[in-house]
Amino acid sequence: MADPYFSIDYRAQVNLCPLADGETVPNVDTLEAQIPAPFKLISEVTRIDTNNARMLRNLDEHAGDLVEIINSQSRKIDLVLSYVLASEDDPAERHHTLTLGGGGFTFISPTHWANDSILRFKLFLPELSVSVYGYGQIKAQQEAQEPHHYRCDFTAIREQDRDALIRASLQLQAKQLKARAERRAQQDGPTT
Repeated sequence: MADPYFSIDYRAQVNLCPLADGETVPNVDTLEAQIPAPFKLISEVTRIDTNNARMLRNLDEHAGDLVEIINSQSRKIDLVLSYVLASEDDPAERHHTLTLGGGGFTFISPTHWANDSILRFKLFLPELSVSVYGYGQIKAQQEAQEPHHYRCDFTAIREQDRDALIRASLQLQAKQLKARAERRAQQDGPTT
């Protein structure tokens, strides 16, 4: 079955931890209880920022200073949260994504992961104020290569976190498209 969510090429930090023997993917209520407090906090701050952005769009043009003040306060909060979330990052479990989207991510690993194995992940996108805690299932992408290429399909993730990843993917795509257009314009040079 094809992934119903689009993915974007993006290098993000992710911690991967295989489940212990006898450990299973939790139901929605248990997942919510397991999520570390910093992940819940950044999710709530992101939700508030999204709501504030919607309200600010409805203000008239004379509200520019207010918008700038609110945006600078949001940036300060994001910096503090990024610092707090850094304590959730375990260097021994650290990998980097190649692509990510609302359905999962791909990554490379020098370690062999068994196909269909289940893992717990912590995905960090501090520049977008997104951090996600959840569970996924491994799918080997290219068995013969070193390092090994894998896909992690989400099996347990909060819907609000999936929505945040989708929004982040769209923002990243817009930035990448803008940068590509600017490079193309520079290569083409000025028209006379």
